[in-house]
Amino acid sequence: MAPLLAMSAFVIGVVFFYMRVEGVSWVDAFFWITHPHGIPESSKAITKLFSVFVYGGVFFFQIWFVERILVSIFRKEATKLWGTRMSELKISRLKNHFIICGYGQVGRTVIDQLVKAKYPFVLIETNEGLCSELMKEGILVLSGSAKRRDVLMSARIDRANSLCVLIDNDADNLYISITAKALNPTVKVICRAGQMRYAEAMKNAGVDSVVIPEHEGGLMVARQLQDFLPSEKKFRLNIESEKRMV
Repeated sequence: MAPLLAMSAFVIGVVFFYMRVEGVSWVDAFFWITHPHGIPESSKAITKLFSVFVYGGVFFFQIWFVERILVSIFRKEATKLWGTRMSELKISRLKNHFIICGYGQVGRTVIDQLVKAKYPFVLIETNEGLCSELMKEGILVLSGSAKRRDVLMSARIDRANSLCVLIDNDADNLYISITAKALNPTVKVICRAGQMRYAEAMKNAGVDSVVIPEHEGGLMVARQLQDFLPSEKKFRLNIESEKRMV
């Protein structure tokens, strides 16, 4: 805004000068600002000297506008870079924390609870735009794939208490779990599964707890069904045995 106001005042002043000294119309005066070569040779000496000042002024404003544009562009990048560096520094100091992989519906719910409990955690998410938004909210987040060893190491898997693998892809979840256990055999791994066969594979791979959201949801519905049945028709769910199957 400042460059625009300053240039407007500059142009008005120059136009007024040319009109007053040379007696030309405001159109010609404005034309002379952008085309100083259009000033007639017969013009007064002061007009010719003033045109040199005008030429320098126009050049100055051009530089000023370009500088403002570049600052506006790179300020956002610099702010984003600074936020990323500060986040990485805080993550490097974490110990006995949780690592959450994936910010889907399940991951979002888990993180909401961790935030309320004020327990240290770091989120690993592949969506860069989402990472930027979460970073603004003060959430420690790493942009990248949890399938990469270096990303898990950056999240300090070696000093983490637990790892929650909540991506909506069973194969990826299994791979991440195996990689995490290789990097830190003592870390507790909670893994999401969509299919029973993957849940069994995860348990065989050393995952400490496997959760099948659809299965858990079905058990909750069954529990609620019991409340709506007549007492003589109520059935008893063996919830513990159901959980052991998972």
